[in-house]
Amino acid sequence: MELVRPLEPILIIDDVEDVRSYLIDILENLGFEEVYESEDFKSAMPLMAEKLPNVIFLDIELPDTDGTQILEYINDNYPNVHVIMCSGHNSLENVQNTWELGAKGFIAKPFNAKKVDSVMKRLEMIA
Repeated sequence: MELVRPLEPILIIDDVEDVRSYLIDILENLGFEEVYESEDFKSAMPLMAEKLPNVIFLDIELPDTDGTQILEYINDNYPNVHVIMCSGHNSLENVQNTWELGAKGFIAKPFNAKKVDSVMKRLEMIA
């Protein structure tokens, strides 16, 4: 029996290629197949329009735009997308701010497969 994956497609927006590759590997090992990546907001915008992701892993600190501004854009234009914020700065203020702006999760870098699996399972329960 094939599993239904209501969370796909998944988009990763992070300026660090190693982070994107590592997250793609984790998601693929968890059984997700439709995973896309982007290094900045400019290149992510057409991907969002074309692929209509259900989950976006979004780095808070990007070279072209602040992640919280992107989160607001996603909420305004794609209100059904589940956004998981990712940051190396997991201060309480950072986490609270992203929750208040509508993020569905927060993963502190460096993350591991267990953390990603946990957040994806939580999303599957609400999707």
